[in-house]
Amino acid sequence: MPEVLVSYGEDVRTVVAGEGSLLGEAVMATGLPLEQPCAGRGTCGQCKVLVEGPLGPPDEAELKLLSPAEQAAGYRLACRARVQGDVSVTLSPIVVYSNKIFRASEEYRQEGVPLGLAIDLGTTTVAAFLTMLDSGRVCAGAAALNQQIVFGADVISRLAAAGRSEANAERLSALALASIGQAIAALKLPPRIMRRVRKATIVGNCAMHHLLLRYPVRSLSMLPFQPHSAAAVRHAERLLDGVFPPQTEIALPPLIGGFVGSDALACLAYFGFDRAPGPMAAIDLGTNGEVMVTDGKRILVASTAAGPAFEGVNISCGTRAVDGAIVAARAQADGSFAFTTIGDRPPVGLTGSGLLSLVCELRRVGVIEPGGRFVADHPLFASRLDEDARGVRRLRLTDQADEHPLYLTQQDVRELQKAKAAVRAAAEILMGELGLQPGDLQRLVLTGSFGSQVDIGAVVGLGMIPPVPLERVETEANGAGLGAALFLDEEEFARGERLAAQARQVDLDLAPDFRRRFIGAMAMPGEP
Repeated sequence: MPEVLVSYGEDVRTVVAGEGSLLGEAVMATGLPLEQPCAGRGTCGQCKVLVEGPLGPPDEAELKLLSPAEQAAGYRLACRARVQGDVSVTLSPIVVYSNKIFRASEEYRQEGVPLGLAIDLGTTTVAAFLTMLDSGRVCAGAAALNQQIVFGADVISRLAAAGRSEANAERLSALALASIGQAIAALKLPPRIMRRVRKATIVGNCAMHHLLLRYPVRSLSMLPFQPHSAAAVRHAERLLDGVFPPQTEIALPPLIGGFVGSDALACLAYFGFDRAPGPMAAIDLGTNGEVMVTDGKRILVASTAAGPAFEGVNISCGTRAVDGAIVAARAQADGSFAFTTIGDRPPVGLTGSGLLSLVCELRRVGVIEPGGRFVADHPLFASRLDEDARGVRRLRLTDQADEHPLYLTQQDVRELQKAKAAVRAAAEILMGELGLQPGDLQRLVLTGSFGSQVDIGAVVGLGMIPPVPLERVETEANGAGLGAALFLDEEEFARGERLAAQARQVDLDLAPDFRRRFIGAMAMPGEP
């Protein structure tokens, strides 16, 4: 049987693979990180690996997604290449930019103070926060990629995989645990600090919660989309053995419904929905967009099918928040673009916030029509508009002389339109049920994976949220994570249980006017 040696930095592991088996399956068996946002369908090109040794010939997908230079260098797509003998694989480092924004503190280094870990198990990113249990102060934060991405970028792909076999379900749970471990490791805490960790809480959406705990997922995947169990798990030590220090008491707060999980519950607690003096709303702009609205008495929540566009996934030049990732864009009078990138590095791709900013700019200067199409011609940007090999319209973002120029395609714009329309329609439906108008909202919080970086002007300009006065809109990157930190306290955990019982989930698929509102929200407002 062929042996596959896989290297990820200094970590080298070897597995036995069947001849003719997919290279990606061997990599997954090592437990090392491999990105497959398209769930191995050979459409995203994100699972490029450097290989030495005998493999089957590249198929049509590989020839399309790998440049001649990459092919010559020995790169292959792990989801398509088949093992024909002993091979060595080198994985590219996966970097997750940690935008865990709060007032960091070294107080946790004081001896004798018990510590807690709060985990936000997101679909794309897993975040870990170190908290002092005596004061509740969050002192440090870090993040890692959710390695379940080898089964696809979206929860539907992962639930389907878990439903197909027990082996897949076990693998998905193990990947979630490994990702939590990597997020904790990214905190870089010495052993003497880890020995003081006494409690941990884990929040996540319903799919992440069930996959982690190995709950049956069939009920989440079919009507009426109910969780196997929504109850809090106060002692999960046996279920999650091996990731946290052995003395750690592990708890998972309750879910709100089949679509809305404990991550949204954590946001409700952190932003004080049960203590709101009047109408307010919060929107978690992640892979699964949660919308939360209260009139000061009732609390309604909903989960939108926004998709992973806000994470930079399913965007042709999309990227997570890494060095060189575009977070803002400005169209220049000379027909060029000025980009703001993480680390002030040369642009490597668009984050969700960069995508919002860019499309808003293109709408402002008239490169994109109100319906979302690229214009046929433009006095400044015509030289940047063309079609790819499939006839899809696109706009070149970087210099033509670049070896690998970045493009925004018509499909990218459509992905953003669908994502922002889902959020807007959900907000309108919840507000409608509570009898609220946009002007009634005293506060609207944007949170999630890029909550601290999103351009509020672009969000409002593209019509992604109801027309709330700008001064009432605020951003917070870590609503779910900081809410999870609150739940380390027994009284706050009990408050979370009361909030879960108080909040009511609205099923958008049953809302009679959701489709109409969704279609209406696809439009791109603004004056060109």
